[in-house]
Amino acid sequence: MEQLTHLLIQYEGVIYNELKRIGMYRSSQDYEDYYQLGCMKLFESFTTCGVDAFSERYRYQFVKYAGQKIRWAFLDQKRRDRYLIDHEEQDDDFEICLSYGFEENIFFKEQLLTLMELLTAKEKNFLQERFINGLNMSEIAIKCGVSRKTVHAWRNGIQKKAQFLKRG
Repeated sequence: MEQLTHLLIQYEGVIYNELKRIGMYRSSQDYEDYYQLGCMKLFESFTTCGVDAFSERYRYQFVKYAGQKIRWAFLDQKRRDRYLIDHEEQDDDFEICLSYGFEENIFFKEQLLTLMELLTAKEKNFLQERFINGLNMSEIAIKCGVSRKTVHAWRNGIQKKAQFLKRG
């Protein structure tokens, strides 16, 4: 335990350097989580590196090894975070509550039909893939053979055309 404390004191700068390299600063809400991940990877590097981290002779080799291991862990975590955000996006799009009364339901259907008349074929296809088939943005892009940016443009086009729904 004392050896790990000494390791952290001596090489904590490696963690801070890698946090800075991926653009993670103290003001970020995930900063503490990434710092803890960095500590775990530093300790893991100590056990897997194969050189004496406290030896002056191997110091730079250990710093390079630990830094790379920490950076990869941070990048993997950022990738996982982006994946989760991308898949949560499905819940955030067009939250429509269908628990209306009879009159509200008729009004909603009329507005939906009006909106459908304004949409292009690709935007209608987007709605079908998104809400009927339950695909996320990346899956729609792959299925349609376009980039995610194009799929986001379709969604944004629908949102602009649907502004009249907010006004009533």
